Amino acid sequence: MKRPATIREVAALAGVSVSTVSNALAGRRSVSGESSARVRAAAHRLGYRPGSGAHTPRTPTRHAVGLVVPDAQNPFFAQIAHGVETVAQSLGWAVFLASANLDDAREADYLDRMAGAADGVLVCSTSGHTDQVQHMIDSGIAVVACDERLAVAGAGGVFSDDLAAGRLAAAHLLARGARRIAMICGPEHLTTARARRTGFRAELQAGGRSMPPWRSLASDYTLDGGRWATDQILASDPRVDAIFCTNDLQAVGAAQALRQAGREVPGGVMLIGVDGIAWGELTEPSLTSVARHPHRLGAEAARLLIQMVSGEADARETVLPVSLVERDSTRSGVLAGGTETGDGAGNRGSGGEGGGRSPGGSGSPGDDAGTSGDRSDVQGSGGVGSLRVPGCDARVMRGPA
Repeated sequence: MKRPATIREVAALAGVSVSTVSNALAGRRSVSGESSARVRAAAHRLGYRPGSGAHTPRTPTRHAVGLVVPDAQNPFFAQIAHGVETVAQSLGWAVFLASANLDDAREADYLDRMAGAADGVLVCSTSGHTDQVQHMIDSGIAVVACDERLAVAGAGGVFSDDLAAGRLAAAHLLARGARRIAMICGPEHLTTARARRTGFRAELQAGGRSMPPWRSLASDYTLDGGRWATDQILASDPRVDAIFCTNDLQAVGAAQALRQAGREVPGGVMLIGVDGIAWGELTEPSLTSVARHPHRLGAEAARLLIQMVSGEADARETVLPVSLVERDSTRSGVLAGGTETGDGAGNRGSGGEGGGRSPGGSGSPGDDAGTSGDRSDVQGSGGVGSLRVPGCDARVMRGPA
């Protein structure tokens, strides 16, 4: 029996990269008409079917799945791993866990090893490299992407509604009366970072607000990233009264930087994160966060992967809802409708995008109404129980103080 053609063979025949083949056939990114035509002609000639390996019935031989995470010390990924293990163990499967420690080369090595040791692989990748994963799928290995999307054909996926996460965070800060809002984004190449940033800005715009570029910085999803970005934001605009961090580790780092700068949370600056890690209940003050329920992410991803390996399901994508957990870091901020003290002149020190800038637009000088917030980010190393955000499948929960 002739083996199926691989995506690499299609790429070689069409004279393009593997990622171009994947994008052209999946329609996930724009590909020129000429390149798309060559790809489709090559695929037709070779009889290539995108994701054919994912639809081929498999017989488990090891009853084991591999899980590759970027950083096992991050509580978010630890909770994903716990969810994976809970489901796998209940079905009689084993889990092989590997942590790349934020090292792309190590991630690649572990993927190779997992491909030979497990019946299928769960990938929580932050490297942005997809060729190796595509090759695994083309070789008949079941793959499920978890947390971060991968531009590959034939993989399953379980993700959070990151666009809704950004919108919920913005709606909450606006409801609490925040006027000078800053944002710490994640790395630009990550789909989660881009979606949360987009959702946050969209909700600000819907509320008649936007954010000047010197109050929007990108940093790593780490404690150090949160500390660094907060220092830069405070240097750019000392009168910031709220910071949205696109993950909880950044938010914990931001809280440390604010404390060192003599700023109270939430009395001086409100703080909100994303992920819903257990640490949020233990920080001082406790952290308001948009929870992405990592245990459920891992459980759903493990269930899908085992079904794919067993031939009970084809590759599919699932997007899980998020929820706002309100804690102390936003509970005693500026009341909605209140005013901001200060001279309103928009004076700023160094930092941000090349030093001090004055806000544009026609809004009042004491807040962000009418400011331009649709420019590029800088890249660097009471209650709301009735809150409803249009277009978001989400709910509000109140966490312990």
